[in-house]
Amino acid sequence: RVKLLADGAFFAQYMQMNPPGYSDGHEGKWITEPEEVEKFTQKFWDAGWNIHTHVNGDKGLDVVLGISEKLPPRHGQKLIMEHLGYSTEAQNRRIADMGIMVSAQPNYIRILGDKYAETGLGSDRAAQMNRLGSLERKGVPLGLHSDFNMAPIDPLYLAWVASNRETLDGNVKAPAEKLSLDKALRAITIEAAQVIGLDAMVGSIATGKKADFTVLDIDPYKAGAAKLRDVKIEGVVFEGQYFPAN
Repeated sequence: RVKLLADGAFFAQYMQMNPPGYSDGHEGKWITEPEEVEKFTQKFWDAGWNIHTHVNGDKGLDVVLGISEKLPPRHGQKLIMEHLGYSTEAQNRRIADMGIMVSAQPNYIRILGDKYAETGLGSDRAAQMNRLGSLERKGVPLGLHSDFNMAPIDPLYLAWVASNRETLDGNVKAPAEKLSLDKALRAITIEAAQVIGLDAMVGSIATGKKADFTVLDIDPYKAGAAKLRDVKIEGVVFEGQYFPAN
């Protein structure tokens, strides 16, 4: 596996955005210029690698998807979009049609949903950051990551953010883009493992897999999406041995 970097950081508002661009007139940046992204993508794809591409804005995503569409399909090779801070509905359809997977950073909507409505993106686009419900409806395999230190290393918190979309000020942004409870939990277990190619080994309890698992104080399906961040970890079973959380 290899990770390539396309456009700039979401927290710095350096992601590359399509028109109307940024409300204050500044422009995004490329970490790697598009022609270089294409050259490296083709080289690693031809060598048989799975490719994870850091991309955050819709202009950046247009470039990466355009490059990806030129690649010949190869059995067992996968493309993964990393972070995917802002995408359009049309781009999500392209992702689904091409069989691309997504590793999303859901904390953008939590931390920046209100701030970017004020400065940079405007209320409509800021509300549509982390368009994960759209990906779920299209059947896209999806993992959630913290991109530490951009978010806590806390999978249940990430699942809570993705399934509630509540900002720091308590506003719920674009409720249609919430993940279902089931998808949010899959995105920190089996589908997270799928995104990194380890789903034959971990991510669910099944014959032939490693019997490593987390012990929680309550069934998260009973707790519900609204209380996911309150679920406590009591311990883990790793390689046949129990380790209490304390």
